[in-house]
Amino acid sequence: MRIKGLDSLRVFSILIILIYHFFGNFMPAGFLGVNILFVMSGFLIMRNFLREIDRNGGIDIRTFYHKRFVRIMPAILLMVIIGLILVNFVNKDYMQGLARQVGATVSFTTNWFEIVNGGSYEAQFIKHIFLHTWFLSLEIHFYILIPIILIITPVVHRKLEHKGLTGANGVSIDMQYILKVLFIGLALISYATLYISVIRGAFSTAFNYFSDFTRMGSLFLGAAAGTYTSEKKISERVASYKNAAAECDSTSDGKWFKLNPMIALATLLIVTLILSFLLSYTDKKTYLMGFIVVDLLTVAAIVQCCFAEDFKEPKFISAISNYTYGVYIFHWPFLIMISSLTESPVKYPIIIVLTGIAVLFNQKIWEPIFRGEKIEINKIEIGELARKVVMLSSPFIIIALTVWVGFKAPKMLSLEKQIWEKSVSNDVQAISADRENLNKSISKVSDYRLATRSEKLIINMPADLHAKGSTTLIGDSVMLGPKSYLEENIPNLVVDAEGNRLIDSGAEVIENMAKQNELGEIIIIALGTNKIGDANECLKKILAAVPKGKKLVLVAPYNGRDNKTDVAEAMRKIAKKYKYVTLMDWQKYASENPDLYKGTDGIHFYGHMGTYAEYQGKLLKAINKAAESKAVK
Repeated sequence: MRIKGLDSLRVFSILIILIYHFFGNFMPAGFLGVNILFVMSGFLIMRNFLREIDRNGGIDIRTFYHKRFVRIMPAILLMVIIGLILVNFVNKDYMQGLARQVGATVSFTTNWFEIVNGGSYEAQFIKHIFLHTWFLSLEIHFYILIPIILIITPVVHRKLEHKGLTGANGVSIDMQYILKVLFIGLALISYATLYISVIRGAFSTAFNYFSDFTRMGSLFLGAAAGTYTSEKKISERVASYKNAAAECDSTSDGKWFKLNPMIALATLLIVTLILSFLLSYTDKKTYLMGFIVVDLLTVAAIVQCCFAEDFKEPKFISAISNYTYGVYIFHWPFLIMISSLTESPVKYPIIIVLTGIAVLFNQKIWEPIFRGEKIEINKIEIGELARKVVMLSSPFIIIALTVWVGFKAPKMLSLEKQIWEKSVSNDVQAISADRENLNKSISKVSDYRLATRSEKLIINMPADLHAKGSTTLIGDSVMLGPKSYLEENIPNLVVDAEGNRLIDSGAEVIENMAKQNELGEIIIIALGTNKIGDANECLKKILAAVPKGKKLVLVAPYNGRDNKTDVAEAMRKIAKKYKYVTLMDWQKYASENPDLYKGTDGIHFYGHMGTYAEYQGKLLKAINKAAESKAVK
């Protein structure tokens, strides 16, 4: 029995996920659609298992996994092949580490790969082209757990029954009760893990978003709903399940509050939309409130759809629903690759067309080959030999392309290379060779008054700052360009910069440098451009990592591509709260002076001598101020 209303939920979920992927700033929490899909998946899996138990007296694990394989794997293989081809012809920057991404994708461990590597939909530069498969990884892990639970539960039940713990006078408690309690218990454990992680800041945002421990609650909650809404009880006798059904009906066990399914669906959709606009990836409220609210409303909507008698769902919704899986799988690689070529609005129809072609090819030709069915185009029959050739050759094609990409992958990203070539090789050499020539070049690019002001600041620097290694700057790719310039013009400054360095790693870098006795008296944190985790939590960890006797300067990052200022705002609050923290508000200053980034990518200012001088002047002021402040006690 097909439950009407679920197709609408599936289409809605995919739609807001796509909006989030395409226009993250417009709908910063559109990923809540994933929660709806998780709950639905858990519900439907249990529904199907209970139906099988009713019909056959047990479950056929082999058949279950075979069906899952032919449903999920063909599209994954095709998507990986397309992705590997795209990076070779479109943007070779994405070749770096791609082999590991492929391995994680086909082994369904993408979620843990992203946790380990700090992946995120919020990454601003090189996003992983198979990042979106984390969703399938978590579902596959759920598919592994559920059959195990259904096999073990009767065994446990029999042992309890033999001990007289399941009922009185030999009357057995139904298996359904055990499953209900188990699934709700597992869901609560998952939610509790998420809450503890968020509140105590025990793990990163990537862990909270991607891990099985924090996200499996939605699936277990759906499984519990599937068990509760079963038409008949599971009456366990001896060794097997009997008399189970998974059809939803008003005679279901338990008392359910019945509503018009349209009201339940509308409530879910409206609330999810509101939360999608109000919350975000780094907002704690997303994890503490957003997930559970959407999950519970999804359960309520599904249950009401189960009880609906005359509810009619438009046929076109059901037709669209059949393509949602393919759309989800194929859109992301095209989005990443085409977006790397242009930010023009023309990219959107190109991505849509390419995705549509891939989806149709997969659904009409590729998947039927794997399932041994007739190709829908002209009802072409594929011979068994040809089918096996296609199926067996796919993994070898992926392996060959992966090896090729591994050999062709550049050792340095084009952006990093550009920074080093333009800034280090040209500007830095000129600076080191002839200071007078540098001043002349500065005067041509910007107001010479800035450089003069910087010189005065150098002269006024406290004497105790002239000790070796007195100032340590920890930065990301933005600092790769002006690194040598700053070290040349600010006495005893050491810059430790690294491309794609996250603010999440700031505390760890400080701790490692402290162990090596490499920290100066003043520590400058110029991170945040590549923010992934919660800014406030990351800064708290940085504060905790600063050794006693040290002083801290926070450089508020500027990003001309994105108007998000949460890192800068967090730094401003921290600077007001702690006396040993000094703020260099580069974000505010750069926003008021956009010419500083004229002709750049809006983030890096490599080769712009005037901007170098401005940055130097601001940094020297901050260093002078920090030198006069109190140290960490």
